[in-house]
Amino acid sequence: MNRRRFCQSMLLASAAGFFPTLRTAHATSGAVDYGATKGVGPDLVEVAHSPWVCNAAAVTRDGKVFFGLPRWSDTAETPSVARLGENGQLEPFPGGGWNAWQPGEPGDEAFVSVNAIHIFDDDTLWVVDKGSPTAGAPSQRLLQFDTGSGALLRTITFDEAALPPGAGINDLRFDAENIYVTDSGAGAILVHNLESGRTLRRLADHASTKASPERPPYGEGGQLLQHADGSPFVVHADQLEISPDGHWLYYQAVTGPLYRVPTTALRDESLSEEALAEQVEFFYDTPTLMGTGMDDAGNIYMAEFGNPRITVLSPDGTLRVLAEDDRLWGPDALFISEQREIYIPCPQLGRHAANRGPDGEDAVVLPYTIYKVALPDTFGGRQPVPPVAT
Repeated sequence: MNRRRFCQSMLLASAAGFFPTLRTAHATSGAVDYGATKGVGPDLVEVAHSPWVCNAAAVTRDGKVFFGLPRWSDTAETPSVARLGENGQLEPFPGGGWNAWQPGEPGDEAFVSVNAIHIFDDDTLWVVDKGSPTAGAPSQRLLQFDTGSGALLRTITFDEAALPPGAGINDLRFDAENIYVTDSGAGAILVHNLESGRTLRRLADHASTKASPERPPYGEGGQLLQHADGSPFVVHADQLEISPDGHWLYYQAVTGPLYRVPTTALRDESLSEEALAEQVEFFYDTPTLMGTGMDDAGNIYMAEFGNPRITVLSPDGTLRVLAEDDRLWGPDALFISEQREIYIPCPQLGRHAANRGPDGEDAVVLPYTIYKVALPDTFGGRQPVPPVAT
């Protein structure tokens, strides 16, 4: 989830007019089955501890674990990306200047503001780097690394047509030919074709990509997530997942609800924004989420902000609780490994003083911990990159 300060109230009223076009796939329902309640079911296993904020984990097929360590302010000290060493310690990856950026430095070959990481079928590591416009750093970009050698394999940047002022890339998912990226700064979905290099900006004026002021993010103990000056914490299109058949893109602003749209419609350049809007479906009335994941059975795993738990939303609309434990306050991006374990980093966003309003006091419990939970046999496993739907 993107934590940096985005537009404050913007574009919301104009987006409301699109709601009548939305079709409904599923309505709200309660969690009907505690697959694992507090103290029951799959055990939480501690993967690693981090002295730095950790909001993401990703795992290769042979079990190498990588972590995203975001810079939530320009002055924060962090190596940005790390690998779990054999001694259980976090080792900067790929090493050298990549992990040593300082404000005012060029940053062309350094991580500036990493927001997300992910590993897909080829076991390369993708890094979402938001850059830092206030520090003269490079523009926002996607970086691909060899997880063995640490070599940079590819850099993808975006022009102003794809990322206008105020836009901020957040997270990414793939199908066999395209990268889908959420813009949580202004609210939109980007579709980047890997072969042509062309990027489409879609649903930029649609309510489904905008955070609603009527859905404030309340967390632990009813604490409202807000900036130190009292302004609202606004994060537009954030989480996204692609169905195993490649047909649906699921997405939401951080405070929900969850929508879906056919990927074929998103990629169709001949389809106007108005026609595309007619294909958007309201899918589920989710709460505020910090992260999601999807397995190969189409189950969506959700890291809740208002409860210390991971819930699972099935394609038929059934909601279950996979794990609930007081150690899981403030979970974030989720990742399912080849070993059928779901990794749960807990950066404790709502406990940071800067996110608790005026005179907010720090409540972070150190060190930051990354957990994992084995998935029940009745659930799916790691999802391969979906095919391109036609």
